[in-house]
Amino acid sequence: MEENNKKKIVSAQTKNTLISIAKKHFTEYGFAHTSLEMIVKEANMTRGAIYHHFKNKEEILCELISIIQGEIADYIVEKSMRSNDAWEQLIIGCACFVEKAIDKDIIKILLIDGPSVISWQEWKRIDSENSESHLKEQLLMLQTQGKIKDINIDFLTSFISGGLNELAMSISTTNSIDMQEVEVSIRQFLEGIKKDG
Repeated sequence: MEENNKKKIVSAQTKNTLISIAKKHFTEYGFAHTSLEMIVKEANMTRGAIYHHFKNKEEILCELISIIQGEIADYIVEKSMRSNDAWEQLIIGCACFVEKAIDKDIIKILLIDGPSVISWQEWKRIDSENSESHLKEQLLMLQTQGKIKDINIDFLTSFISGGLNELAMSISTTNSIDMQEVEVSIRQFLEGIKKDG
């Protein structure tokens, strides 16, 4: 039993090492210019070590996107819960998503390589299970509380989520990013869905 646990721990450590190195290479060189050989060489492992955990490079990317999405979702929840007001939580959450997504170590994997390498359906599934799921939950709560207009929540979630992705892509190319201005813009945009807006 103890031997099995040790094997599981070593296996998890190996997988985490491979993911960490892959993230570094995908960020620095891009998915297309990163080879499995580059990853195993830096990890000082054999190709067999990768194939024990992943079928191919695309599977590593999928895993990375899931991890990044999970980290962003956790960050959004942590930051937005500092307010007791559901509307403010929505604004903070949207601004936090953009703040994290524009990080150079994230945007390349999450919004540039991700959607173009793995299938749109798979990318969307991962997104739906993380950031988008929290967004939808918040919008449903606001609608139940009568704070936003009677709008199809699925449509609204997709609309806001897509807009935030596009905003992150757009401002990531600018030299200086004013997150306060980003939050003000998000707030003004979302005012349109408020019942008193």
